[in-house]
Amino acid sequence: MPPLRVMTLASILLLSGTSALPKKVAQSHCDTFVNIHSQKGTFLIKGEFYVKAPLSTTWSVLTDYAHISDFIGSVNSSEILEHEKTTLLIRQEISGKVFFIDKAFSLKLLIHEYPREMISFTDISQKNFAVYEGSWQLSSVQGKTRVIYQLKAKPTGWTPWILGKRVFKSNARKLLDEIRLEIIRRTAG
Repeated sequence: MPPLRVMTLASILLLSGTSALPKKVAQSHCDTFVNIHSQKGTFLIKGEFYVKAPLSTTWSVLTDYAHISDFIGSVNSSEILEHEKTTLLIRQEISGKVFFIDKAFSLKLLIHEYPREMISFTDISQKNFAVYEGSWQLSSVQGKTRVIYQLKAKPTGWTPWILGKRVFKSNARKLLDEIRLEIIRRTAG
């Protein structure tokens, strides 16, 4: 039952916000890996990074639903509609540029959290995506936290592969960099 943050982050990737990243974030690209594939109009995104931070800090960033718009540039709002133990229902409003057009997206994310291990999410509204589901996975590796992000997204309507690939890859990298930077900031105190 993933946290609200996680869902919002996934949403942001798809929305392709275009705000410039701080220099520190831009420089961290070498530490962030993103791959993308497509199957019949569905984009499969996998991103990964390592951060020298406690797993507990990383978890708290990914599950900080009430404040996600403070460190993820494309999230306008994130509202917890329901919360029962490790399951949440969250509504997120996201904005960004898609192919040079300003676009607003609305997601209703069903999140399942598996404390300090994994967060899974699915957009149940299907307003902007026929399929929008993914996960965040965490593990400790030699004094660092490894974060793996996966997203399966099929936008409603046709999306050219080459353009979709560029948008999704750029947004995924930006999302991961913004999260990584927030983890580092919180670790430093």
